[in-house]
Amino acid sequence: MLAQFLAISAPQPASSDEALALCKPALARKAGSEIATIEVDQSQNVRGGLTIEGRLTAYARMGPAPAGSARAHHVGRIDFSYSCEVIRDRVRKVRVNPFEPSWFRRRRALL
Repeated sequence: MLAQFLAISAPQPASSDEALALCKPALARKAGSEIATIEVDQSQNVRGGLTIEGRLTAYARMGPAPAGSARAHHVGRIDFSYSCEVIRDRVRKVRVNPFEPSWFRRRRALL
């Protein structure tokens, strides 16, 4: 009974905005660059925590130029899908995958 009370009274993220603020640094690390845009498509309460899912766009920059040469500065945009689980104001699990539209997956399956 005491364990149930402690589980209920433990601080939980009240909204997907709070969970997103906690997840953003971990998502940027997993994506490997800074996040340009991020959106939450779905949020659900799972196992006493909050899981958010959605899409994000990250900027991919070129690495440093080799010694003695110049390199143009190009920035690419990469789309990802993500899932982040927050339990008791801590990020427990983060998953980031390159985004593929459903029509692309169907076409690739036919090839």
